[in-house]
Amino acid sequence: MRNAPPAARSESPLLQHWRAEAVRLREAHWGPLEDQAACQAALREPARLGPRILARAAWLAGHSPLQDRLDRWAHGARWALAALWLAAGLAGIGAAGAALSQGSVNLATALLGLLGLHALTLLIWLIGCLPVLQPATTLSRLWLWLTRKIARGPDAALAAQAFLSLLARARAWKPAVGLLSHGAWTIAYLGAIPTLIVLLSTRSYSFHWETTLLSPQAFVVFSEWLGSLPRLLGFPTPDRLAVTLSMGGAGAASAAIQADWSLWLIGCLLSWGLLPRLLALAVCGAWLRRRLRRLSIDPDLPGWLELRERLLPTHQTLGIDRPAPADGPVRAGAASARAATRHAAVLAYELGPDLPWPPDGLPDTLHDLGRCDSREDRQRIRAQLDATHLLLVCDARLTPDRGTAAWFDELNHACPDLRILCLGGTAERRQAWRQVLSRQHLRQVSDLAAWLEHIGLASHD
Repeated sequence: MRNAPPAARSESPLLQHWRAEAVRLREAHWGPLEDQAACQAALREPARLGPRILARAAWLAGHSPLQDRLDRWAHGARWALAALWLAAGLAGIGAAGAALSQGSVNLATALLGLLGLHALTLLIWLIGCLPVLQPATTLSRLWLWLTRKIARGPDAALAAQAFLSLLARARAWKPAVGLLSHGAWTIAYLGAIPTLIVLLSTRSYSFHWETTLLSPQAFVVFSEWLGSLPRLLGFPTPDRLAVTLSMGGAGAASAAIQADWSLWLIGCLLSWGLLPRLLALAVCGAWLRRRLRRLSIDPDLPGWLELRERLLPTHQTLGIDRPAPADGPVRAGAASARAATRHAAVLAYELGPDLPWPPDGLPDTLHDLGRCDSREDRQRIRAQLDATHLLLVCDARLTPDRGTAAWFDELNHACPDLRILCLGGTAERRQAWRQVLSRQHLRQVSDLAAWLEHIGLASHD
């Protein structure tokens, strides 16, 4: 049983398309990758270009450091988002503390400090939702900057470029920015409102209105208008008399009126601050999910356009239309042996100089691919390999690394019947190799004679 291709694993569409975009941009910047085995794995997917491009990208990223770097960038982005939202929560706590820093609280100043910037940024976001405008907030730029600082290393810029390019092409950047901004404001109010409650519960405050130009009637209208929505949630709204008494300065109103003003202030923050941000957060979340569900591969993009013929070949081998007439009686054993000889090969992989290969007496019909000790050897073998049965001979004294595992996986996809023969090494080293090969679902043979018997060439020893 072979390993399932990476695209078959349970992954979100966002991750799959982000990885494909990263591979596309990398090949556009630095040239095409060696992808013969990746394309062979992709051809096992349904005969549609999109799934096969995703499968090819998954194979290439999984057999290179690219997947680890994408994961590192995503991890850094999550940490940067957590840091920004933590800072927003602390800012909300600080804003609430600043609004109640004095025992005598000017309600107009407190409301401006707690709701003014929120109202301005919410209005800017609403205007930015218009189709003709491009969203760009200081918070989103700060998030990208923090992500770059956390997720340093090779391909970090490529991961960010691929992510932003994918969101822009899916028209998902606006809801993503909104999700970031409204999430920060929501956490800010989740920090500010409990702080207000704690301060108002443990200290004594007096609330008043102050003005030089406006009349008391203006504050009556203003307080009633602001209190209309909190009133629906059960918060009290001080009447005209309470507003008039609060215009007289600290201590002019009774303790009951001061308590009503404190509840009114909390209700205003809840109704005009937290609830609109929660609603906008839910809208952006649904908007973003809708956009991401529509992610698709654009086959006309540079890098993917060139893959159409390789992943959706127009010329395919259809098999034998009808069997050829027999020229004469042929023994079944001889026919089987000739078929095996046309499709059998042996390859020595990083054998030590003290392990001679090939041994004397190999059948002449076997294709000896020689030794594989370098990247150039691998390129040569890829061009020559056309075998149904392949025996890969390895040095059991060596430790298989990630590069070895990737090469084995590539050969396993390229050859229907791959067997491994381990030479040299102690019993413990051979057991370690058996464990590695078992994890990759690769089959071993005990010796060369057993493999020749398996492919029907034992009589040619």
